[in-house]
Amino acid sequence: RMVLVSQPTHPAFYGRDVRHHKCGVCQSEFTCAPPTRHELMESFTGPELAALIDVKCIIAAGEVVSREMERELQEMPSLAQGISSYEHWIRGVYLITEVIKEESFSRQANGMTMALNEPMLASLRLRMRGGLALSMGGSRFRLAPGGDLEGVAPGDLATAFAALSAPATIQLLPEETSNCGNDHIVAVNLTRPLDGPPRARQVAAATRTVLAKYPGASAVEVTHYSGGPCDPDDIACCIVPGGVGHGWTVVTRLEEALQLAYSRAADGQSPRATSQRLKGLKARPELNNEVGLTLRFLEGPARWLVRLRNGEGKQLKPENLEPLEGGAGRVFVFWGDARWTRTQLLGEIARGHWGLCRAGVSDVLSPPAERYPGLEGRLAFAPVTEMTESFLQQEGQQQMAAFRNAYEAARATEADPDGEREVGGTVT
Repeated sequence: RMVLVSQPTHPAFYGRDVRHHKCGVCQSEFTCAPPTRHELMESFTGPELAALIDVKCIIAAGEVVSREMERELQEMPSLAQGISSYEHWIRGVYLITEVIKEESFSRQANGMTMALNEPMLASLRLRMRGGLALSMGGSRFRLAPGGDLEGVAPGDLATAFAALSAPATIQLLPEETSNCGNDHIVAVNLTRPLDGPPRARQVAAATRTVLAKYPGASAVEVTHYSGGPCDPDDIACCIVPGGVGHGWTVVTRLEEALQLAYSRAADGQSPRATSQRLKGLKARPELNNEVGLTLRFLEGPARWLVRLRNGEGKQLKPENLEPLEGGAGRVFVFWGDARWTRTQLLGEIARGHWGLCRAGVSDVLSPPAERYPGLEGRLAFAPVTEMTESFLQQEGQQQMAAFRNAYEAARATEADPDGEREVGGTVT
């Protein structure tokens, strides 16, 4: 564990530490394989937090960490501030939109074939340090009898590789078996709206395509966000509020999002909106002025199925609903995103950088400025361990403990943690 504590969490800087494989006293190789980096990281965070790294969950920066980043940002030169990614992380609220399983990456699953010129061959030999293995992108690869070394016996690989001359082709296979630690986590920031899209022409073209078929879609309200530091000039995804299930839908194409938002707003009876304020309720007057999302119209009882901000589902008459903004449909467009490997994210969580919770309708309905404050009491943080940043151990231990206690209390009374219930009580 202590070997791991001293290493960076980013996979680009992973290294093979000899202390994981060789006894420091007798210098003999261990006979059992060391635990994977993913297993070690999860031992710091615990399985409960690890289970929250999934779609429909929120990753949010801790307040103490955000203040520390603000302090560091202020001390940077102006040029460094301009190229820093800190603004993406400070009080960021990231909704996990996709988890890409490791099996999707053929390089990891099947190894890779490399074509080498003379400098590349020399560099590879240097990185292997006289052996037959090297680390790349957080994974460990070993030379295999393939390419120009096809048919070479495993025991003769070292000699054959030393005698190889460029140009040459070799094959590298992963040393470790596949595990979920190399899954890729994709998330978008809900707190950074933009004044306009980075690529206005792309948005205009997509809009024209939809309007040619659905002229009424011109009234769909579109809000653009800076989704994260990765590919910030490309649309990472779009979120359309409403629909059955958890209360929103993630799509990849803007045309599809506009069409979906318009169809939801125009579906069934009035009201033609997804965001609604409850009014005129006599049996449950405490729900008046509450905000919810219309999911679908129920023909039999002639009522709307509405999900409230706390995840509760209610069947309401149209006259008990008042349309809010986005009455003709809403689309959130995210330019860029944030990406981690599962192991990398676990490492950052273990250091105390991030808290996690399940996402709810309130995270979509609330204005951007209210989304981070709306997480108070909901975020779960990793326990303080030797992995925790020193400034968090000193300043943030009590705050993170309070967050964890509030989270546990909320979870104990939470009736529907996944927000998947579709049918709730009928209110008149």
